[in-house]
Amino acid sequence: MARGADVGFALDGDADRLIAVDAGGQVVDGDQVLGILALDRLARDRLPGGALVVSVLSNGGLQAVVEEAGGQVVRTPVGDKYILEGMQVSGAGLGGEKSGHVIVLEHTTSGDGIVTALEVLGVMARRGAALAELAAAIPMLPQQQRAVKARHKDQWEGDAILQRAIAAASARLGPNGRVLVRPSGTEPALRVMVEGDDEALVSELADALASLAGQRLD
Repeated sequence: MARGADVGFALDGDADRLIAVDAGGQVVDGDQVLGILALDRLARDRLPGGALVVSVLSNGGLQAVVEEAGGQVVRTPVGDKYILEGMQVSGAGLGGEKSGHVIVLEHTTSGDGIVTALEVLGVMARRGAALAELAAAIPMLPQQQRAVKARHKDQWEGDAILQRAIAAASARLGPNGRVLVRPSGTEPALRVMVEGDDEALVSELADALASLAGQRLD
């Protein structure tokens, strides 16, 4: 903002992930970047099979927008290797994660932040639109994530009390909401993600499920 720039890009240490910032200083995360690229390609009939591959963590708002535009969203487990495998199996040419890891298969089989930045700039130029305008077309649902220390993280599916709580939370969230629970692959922890229309309810349920999981699985 201080430099009056139209857009800013931040890369991680090895430059395979990218997060964008619009002219007003608002962060445009990986899900919105994927949405911007997917919608542009759908409009130009340049999205193979109309498919976008994302992980289970990607926002439901992204899926809704892509499907409304005539595309389809394929979900995979978390991790760039699963995104690539999903793209290879489905024949998709575009995939990535909300962390900003984006794969544009016509250019590379791995994430490349510079390639992603050039793709975003290309859409801005073709559409004659600011990044904020493009991002506004991909509204995100409120989403909260919690990491819970759990020595028995892999037993979460066998705990009846926790399962009932998850089912009750899903019911309260309604048709646009979801609860995702998964054991960490790197530490003794359970990861809980809650998504829905009501931000306050999403936060409440995320806290409640995380607390219960910590009690039941410690």
